[in-house]
This record gives sequence, C-alpha cells and structure tokens, in this order.
Amino acid sequence: MEPVKKDLKLRGQRIYLRPITEEDTARVVRWRNEKSVVENFIYRKPISEAEHREWLKSKVETGLVHQLIVCRNEDDAPLGCVYLQNFEETNRKAEEGIFLGERGLCGSGIGTEAAKLMLSYAFDTLGLHKLVARVLAFNRSSIRMHEKAGYTQEAYLKEELFLNGKYEDLILFGAINPER
Repeated sequence: MEPVKKDLKLRGQRIYLRPITEEDTARVVRWRNEKSVVENFIYRKPISEAEHREWLKSKVETGLVHQLIVCRNEDDAPLGCVYLQNFEETNRKAEEGIFLGERGLCGSGIGTEAAKLMLSYAFDTLGLHKLVARVLAFNRSSIRMHEKAGYTQEAYLKEELFLNGKYEDLILFGAINPER
C-alpha cells in the first residue's frame, strides 16, 4: 500500500482527519500512554517518543499503516487517532483501530464520525473490500461506536487474550464495501 498523501484531509460535520506528522509525536505518545486508552488496547506496553518515531518511519512512511489524526473543525484541536493496518492486498482488506486521547469525548459521537470517515476513505479512496476491527468485549463504548459506524459483529471469541492477569473476550467486527 502506498503511504497516505500528505495533503489528505477528510472532512466531516464536526471533525476532519489529517495525516499524522512528526510534530504530533509528544501528543500521540501522551494519549497512547493514558490509562483510559491503554486499558482498551490489546497492546498495553507504554510507548516512548523514540518508539513512536520508529513506528512513523517503519510503518506510516512506508504505507504499512495509514494513521490519521482526528481534529475538531471549529478550532483544529487534535482529539485522537484512527488508523488502518495489517493490509491484505489479495483480499483487499485491512484492520481499523481508533482511540480518542482527549478527555470527555466518550459518547460524544466523535469516534463514530471518525470511524465513518475512515470507512469512506478505505472503500472510496483505497478501494478496499472489507475492514475489520478487534474490540475487547468489555469496551461498550467501542462496540456502540463500531455498530453506529456500520460495522457488524462477526465473531465473539471467549477468553481470547490474557491481559493484566486474566483472560478477556474479544469481539471481531467487519464492514464490507457496499460498492464491491
């Protein structure tokens, strides 16, 4: 997959998505290491600025990951990230991930709008057939967000992951391009 075009801007009603840049490093590392974000991630180890910069270089700049910053239209304030990874060229498929790092956004609809914009980008711009998302079963907000964005539950995996000393259930969501 080619890297995201540097001038890409996906505009919604309240937010827009723009490509992540080196200048976002401190903010993204802060978000990613927030307890409220980490507890909903499968990969839970803290990340450093150096590790994030390596991610940008090895994953984002090479096109292996398409990571976009969620920004508020009214004041350009960065709110979180949405990304595509694990691209499967043959199957025209990728995995979506999303996290909002700024406090007070849960239940605001910002995540749903960001997920819908990313679905549109994946289907209309990248020509993908399917997006998948992995959601921890206790994360009710992410489940609702994915359902509202147009994903459907495809599998419920009991005790799939061992996190923080106990097994957790995992839900697999999928969204299929209606035009393909």
